[in-house]
Amino acid sequence: MKKLLLLLTFLSLLSCNTGPKQGEPVDNQGITTFYFIRHAEKRTDQGSNPELTEEGKKRADAWVNYFFLKNVDNIISSDYKRTKATAAPLAAAHDIDVEIYDVRTVKALDLLEKYRGKTVALFGHSNTINEYTNQLQNDSIYNPLDDNDYDSYFYVRVSESGKSSGVKESMDFMEE
Repeated sequence: MKKLLLLLTFLSLLSCNTGPKQGEPVDNQGITTFYFIRHAEKRTDQGSNPELTEEGKKRADAWVNYFFLKNVDNIISSDYKRTKATAAPLAAAHDIDVEIYDVRTVKALDLLEKYRGKTVALFGHSNTINEYTNQLQNDSIYNPLDDNDYDSYFYVRVSESGKSSGVKESMDFMEE
């Protein structure tokens, strides 16, 4: 009975969604939103461009659940197996192609200019996602993530006038 009630509640919430359909432009009222996400757990026996571990694959799937009721306009990834594999489940769930960026040359202000007014999930690395957050906030408060920190990510919103607010969050939605 509880499951039926939960299912009916969920279905009624879905039917109330009056937001844009997939593929329609989203009006963020000039707000640009970035989710800067580190790639999931990587294998340590495959050199400099490893694939994900089984735990990493589970974490990549968990991002689908996190973004279930969120609009995402663009999903971008560095050109490494581990980042592309972390982004792939979310891209498939939202029917969006993963865009590749050059982690060695791209700057946060370039990202802001290109994706202004959009919501973007960017999959990167422990030593780059903090930098993008710092650059958008014009400060240096966020250090690179520890090598074993796959839970942390950064959420940054930038207004049309350029004011920004960012926060370091922790993934607390991994299923045990």
